[in-house]
Amino acid sequence: KGVKEYGAFWCPNCAKQEKMFGSYFKIIKDKAYVECDPRCSVSDIKNLPLACRGILGQTDKCLEKKVEKYPTWDFPNGKRLVGVQDFKTLADESGCEFNE
Repeated sequence: KGVKEYGAFWCPNCAKQEKMFGSYFKIIKDKAYVECDPRCSVSDIKNLPLACRGILGQTDKCLEKKVEKYPTWDFPNGKRLVGVQDFKTLADESGCEFNE
């Protein structure tokens, strides 16, 4: 749905958000997550540090979007939320259905 989550591998709140998604975080990782730590920005993916968890950093994108805190959630409607978000909030802002 065009939502982006900006974070860093060392961020405790990002880890908390990831844990909330459980195994479904793979969907976020593949479609919405943007790693901001410059240590994950390498020219050769084979040299990516283990801490980056196989996620290539996009530091330039994070700077361009003026991301200052993690996690930062950007939505297609221009709204931005910072910090750990509950599922209902994420669903409402992204236009996804949410069933408790």
